[in-house]
Amino acid sequence: GDMKVFTALAALSIFSLLLGVAAAEEGFISPFYRVLSVKSPLLEGNDVTVAQALLSRSPFVSSFNASGKYDDATAAAVKSFLSGNGKEASDELDAEGSNLLLQLHTYDGYKDDGKIPAGYLYKVHVPVYADRTIETYATLFDSNMTVLHKFKVRTHGQNDASGRDIPQFGSNGNTPTGFSTFDLNSPEPDPKSFGPYPVNRVVEGLEGNAKLLLPSIRNGILLHTGEWDNWQPSDPMPNSHGCIHAHPDDIKAVWNILVSIGVDVHTNTGGALPYPYSPQGVISVEQIDG
Repeated sequence: GDMKVFTALAALSIFSLLLGVAAAEEGFISPFYRVLSVKSPLLEGNDVTVAQALLSRSPFVSSFNASGKYDDATAAAVKSFLSGNGKEASDELDAEGSNLLLQLHTYDGYKDDGKIPAGYLYKVHVPVYADRTIETYATLFDSNMTVLHKFKVRTHGQNDASGRDIPQFGSNGNTPTGFSTFDLNSPEPDPKSFGPYPVNRVVEGLEGNAKLLLPSIRNGILLHTGEWDNWQPSDPMPNSHGCIHAHPDDIKAVWNILVSIGVDVHTNTGGALPYPYSPQGVISVEQIDG
């Protein structure tokens, strides 16, 4: 009987090996979508840029020049990252490798300093958890760091076709953490999706994941509400495409408070770059369970 069991097990392990290969092909999580390896010409793109930034966070990777291209230095960093984490050393970054990179090094270590830089009229602080299904309370401060408003927010982006969260680095993924400039814009033209009130636009990332991503890799991240179907204020808010969602009453309050402290409503740019105005505020999105 043992031989039968062994044959069955062998067949099963070959089957799971084949399954594994198929899963690896489909297993990429945005912004990763292809195996990264040294090719001629060298591969480049958002996936390479993000891979280099995340690799540099690994304790197993010696500092290397993040060139924006998948070169020999990047391949060596991948090898160190994989072997350091007990995986088979390879100079290629496949789906398993890039998923591990996202799992271990999405956290940017950014910590809010409790201050507002000179020259800005307001600051919004948004604490978030790694689990973005948890809604949190944001705080609006004036230039003296006086609390003006506290309000519930949701920073969960879309899920991909496999039902997994799209990370901060992927299009339509979770709201990126870090410190950025922020500005009040007139309402979006689509009140159903964005609410009827002025919105706040994240302009440029200065620290954390936001510095890596905004506005070169991701853009159009707003603090807004919506006229959501069958939604009650007691319900969780819907997922966004990377924006920060808040309740309608709170977005209305934020707009009114900002105008009362001298913030101008700049004509909505629709995400056009370069951003034409001087941002009047800052936003700090901080993962508190890093």
